[in-house]
Amino acid sequence: MRNKPLEPQPRPQVEGPPLEPQPRSQVEGSPLEPQPRPQVEGTPLEPQPSRKAAKVPLLKTVRFQYQTELSFSSPASDHRFLLRILPQNDGRQQIKSLSRHVDPLAYTLWQTVDGFGNDALAGHISEPHNRFSFGIEGTAEVSGEPYTESGEPPRILLYPTELTRAHRGLIDFYNDINRSAPVDALDRIKHFSHAVHNYLRYERGVTGNTTSAAQAFDIGAGVCQDYAQIALTLLRLDKIPCRYVAGLASDYGETHAWVEAWTGDRYYAIDPTRDKLIDEGYIAFSRGRDFTDSSIERGVFKGMCRGTQTVSLNMEIS
Repeated sequence: MRNKPLEPQPRPQVEGPPLEPQPRSQVEGSPLEPQPRPQVEGTPLEPQPSRKAAKVPLLKTVRFQYQTELSFSSPASDHRFLLRILPQNDGRQQIKSLSRHVDPLAYTLWQTVDGFGNDALAGHISEPHNRFSFGIEGTAEVSGEPYTESGEPPRILLYPTELTRAHRGLIDFYNDINRSAPVDALDRIKHFSHAVHNYLRYERGVTGNTTSAAQAFDIGAGVCQDYAQIALTLLRLDKIPCRYVAGLASDYGETHAWVEAWTGDRYYAIDPTRDKLIDEGYIAFSRGRDFTDSSIERGVFKGMCRGTQTVSLNMEIS
C-alpha cells in the first residue's frame, strides 16, 4: 500500500514578548597589564643569515659573422643542399637578431626542422654555377654558464652510432680511466673529456667527415669532430646520455664541435679539444647523436668537379 507523501508542517509560534538582546557581562577588577615575555637562560641565538637568492647568470652580448664559400673546378648543377646554420634560443643563448644569405640565389629555398629539432635551410640550384656561398650574421645574449636546463633526454642519446661505436681499444681505454673516475656526474664528464684531450693529438688532414671515433682513436690524432666523437663514445659506455654540438667558438677560426652531457637535470657542455667547460664564447648551431646528425652543410650536385672550401668567421664579445 503506497503511503501519502508528508506535507510540510508550519513552524509553531511561541507566544510572548520578543527576546531583547542581552548586554555582555562585565568582569570587575583591574584591567590586565601586558605581561613581559619570559626569559630563557642560555647562550643567546645568533642572527641567521638570510637565504641567498638564486644566482642569475651574467649575459654577454656576442656579435657573430660566419660564411662558407665553395669554389668548383668546373660548373656544378642540380645542386641540392641542407644548411644547419640557424642558431636557436635555448637556456644559454638568446638570439636577438639574425640575417642569412645564400648565393647564387636558389631556385627554391625554404626553412625546415630536422629530426633532432635543428632549424635548417634547404634549397635547390638548378643552373650551372662555379661557386656557392652561404652565411649568417647576428647578435646574441649568451650566458657564461656551461649548462642548458632541459627535460628528460631521449634514450636514443644513450646508444652508439656508426661514428661512435666502441671497439676493443676504446673499451679497454674506458675501463682503464674508469678506475679513477669520480662519483659525481659532472666530475665524471670532466674526467672522460680530459682523458680524450690528453690522449688525442690535434692534427688536420689525418681524418675526414666519415672517420669514426674508433678510427681516430687508432690514429691517435684528429680535429674537434674526432675529440667530440671519442668523448661521446666514452660517455655512452658510462651510460651517460650525451649529444654532439656544432657551432662557433671564439678564436677558433672555423666551425667547431663539442659535447653536451646529461647530469640528471640539465646538459653540461664541455669542449674536449680545449679541455674546458664552454663559456660565452660559444654559439650552438645544431645538435645530434654525432657529426652526421649535426653537420652544418650537406649537399649533392651534378658535375665532374672538385670543390675548395673557405670558411671565415668573426665573434665579438662585450
